[in-house]
Amino acid sequence: MLTRIWRIRLLLMFLLLNGLPLYGQRTTVLVNPFENQTGDRRLDWIGEGLATAIADRLTPNRQLYVFGRDERSAEYERLGIPEPLSISSATAIRIAWDMGADILVTGRTSGEADDFRIDARVVNLVENSIEVDLTVTGKLDQLLPMAASLASRLAPTLVPGSVLPEFDYGARPPIPRNAFEAFIRGVMSIDSQRRVELLQEAIRLHPPYMSAIYQLGLVHYLDSDYDLSTQLLERIPPDVPEYPMARFMIGMNAYHTNDYSRAAAVFSSLGPAYDILVNLGASLAAAGDPASAISVLKRVVEQEPPASEASFNLAYIAFRRGDWDVAATQLSQFLEARGGDSEVLFLLGQTYGRQARSVESRRLIAQALRQSPPLERWMTQGVPNLLRVRTQFDATELRMPGGVWNEARKARKGIAPSSGTSTK
Repeated sequence: MLTRIWRIRLLLMFLLLNGLPLYGQRTTVLVNPFENQTGDRRLDWIGEGLATAIADRLTPNRQLYVFGRDERSAEYERLGIPEPLSISSATAIRIAWDMGADILVTGRTSGEADDFRIDARVVNLVENSIEVDLTVTGKLDQLLPMAASLASRLAPTLVPGSVLPEFDYGARPPIPRNAFEAFIRGVMSIDSQRRVELLQEAIRLHPPYMSAIYQLGLVHYLDSDYDLSTQLLERIPPDVPEYPMARFMIGMNAYHTNDYSRAAAVFSSLGPAYDILVNLGASLAAAGDPASAISVLKRVVEQEPPASEASFNLAYIAFRRGDWDVAATQLSQFLEARGGDSEVLFLLGQTYGRQARSVESRRLIAQALRQSPPLERWMTQGVPNLLRVRTQFDATELRMPGGVWNEARKARKGIAPSSGTSTK
């Protein structure tokens, strides 16, 4: 354990000295689900399927950053838009704009099984213009080859001069149509058990289906089945887009099963995003290395609001170490910034008690117990591990350390897109 912690310390020194890498030279692309205009609701899954298939084909291009489903779903959730609700063109543009996309790919499907049509539109949000309209036709049972054909035609529009072969069976073995459909229906299902069944079916039909394995690991992570989640997520190799999110969840699974040194090792191997550093600091503290934890968390506090998880953890570490003056100052600052936090009230009351400030101590502890009566047991059983972690992740920060918001995107972020731009 000590050897592992020293390795972590060396990596931390490298990160702290070198800071964040510079990003922003890649074109950011959001592929939105295609609208189903066939009139057959049984084919609604195809819209999400096309978005996934096209994004998967474009992602290997290093000049592009293609947003994944995790990122799009998070934006839908932030806006209160239920999936798989079909959205208007204006809303699609707004979502792409808010996510930092330079390019939006959207479209629709129409026709019948023997005469199926896919229409795609590329909207250039940097220039507020429609870049190109593309159409592919064929039979519905050839959906994946059609998506590959469409992606190969999109590539030179997104990156001039680039060539994307329609088929590359050596580097990218084709996914069977039935496995792909099970996967898409699985990620779209709102029923957790049904989602598990469909994802398991997709993996049964195509065992090396990494996206399905990742999504199944994610379901078990959200259901707090930590061991099973880790077993699945450890199968995700470094060369797939889901790898950093899988590692984040493996780290949290280790943390929740009290394997703090492993959690710290996992988080230290990822980029310096806020969610990662908070969890790294908490893991180091729980693993018995408060000095390294404080070093990490102080770095985060310099960049984040005073009521962040990092500032609380610094105060809590001081409390646990008996650094009463430091704990009193940091807990008071946290309350000023946030207020009403029963755990902080209790800790500050306990701290004042150690400083012989008995009147203030009794007042704060009484206030904490009024707000949260279960805290009464702490009076006799002691304060448990209160280190705060980030259980949800920002997929964009994990995939692209430093995020997508370069100066050019920041400059246009506050400017609403022109109503003249339409994807219809």
